[in-house]
Amino acid sequence: MLPDTPPHQASAPDGVAALPTGPAADDALAALYAWPAPDTWPGRAGTPVVRANLIASMDGGATVDGRSAGLGNAADTRLFAILRDLADVILVGSGTVRAERYGGIRLDATRRARRVRWGLSADPPPIAVVSNRGLDPGLPLFTDTQTPPIVITTQAAAHTVPEGARTITAGHDRVILADAIGGLESAGFRHIHCEGGPGLLGNLVAADLLDECCLTIAPMLLGSGAQPMLPVAIDHPGRWDLVGARVDGQHLFTRYRRASS
Repeated sequence: MLPDTPPHQASAPDGVAALPTGPAADDALAALYAWPAPDTWPGRAGTPVVRANLIASMDGGATVDGRSAGLGNAADTRLFAILRDLADVILVGSGTVRAERYGGIRLDATRRARRVRWGLSADPPPIAVVSNRGLDPGLPLFTDTQTPPIVITTQAAAHTVPEGARTITAGHDRVILADAIGGLESAGFRHIHCEGGPGLLGNLVAADLLDECCLTIAPMLLGSGAQPMLPVAIDHPGRWDLVGARVDGQHLFTRYRRASS
C-alpha cells in the first residue's frame, strides 16, 4: 500500500514543491506518479494507458553527444527507475536500443519488494522494442535480461526476431503503432511506459496514442545542433493539462496529461 502521509521534502525555489526525499521517497514518488484511470479521457474507457518519460533541454534538445544521459541528474535517474517499476511493459524504439545499449531490466531485492508493495508482480517488466527491419541478436536487450524481451515488428521482418524473444506483428512492411499498442493490450499489458527515442515518441504523438507525458526539463541550452525532442510533423497539435510540477536542484519535473476537451 502507498503511504498517506507526506515524506520529508527539500526546499525548492519560488514555491514549487521539491521531489520527495528521505526514507519514504520511493513510495511517495509512486503515489505521485500513480497511473490514471483509463476513463480519464472521454472515449478511451477500457483502453491501455500510454505514458512517456523523457528529458529535454530548455530549448527542446533530447541528447548530448547522442545520448540522453548527459541531461539528467540523480533525481532524474531515481524517477526513471520508479516509473519503470510502476509499468507493465517498457516501450522503446530500436534506435534508442542501439544507441543506449539497452539491456533488460534487472531488479534487486529492494526493487522487487517495492513492486510487490505496490500491488505488482515481483518480476521486472519486459522491454518491448519497435523495429521495422530487425535487430542484432547480440544486443544486450537479448543477452542481458531477466525477462525475455518483446519485439514489435512487421510481418516482413518477423522471421528476423532472435530466438527467445516474443514477437508482436503490427503491419506488413512498416510498424503501425495503433496495432502495436493493440498487440500489447492483447498480451495483457495495460500500463505502457514509453522511453523513446524521439522518433517513436513523435510518432505516438502524431498518431494520437500518447496519454501522459512525464517531462524533465534540464537547465541547459543545446542549440539547433541537438536532436529535437519531437522530430516529426504533427498535423493536429493537441493541448495538454499540467497535472504536476516538482523540482530537484535546477531540474524541473513536469507531468502532463492529454486535455479532456
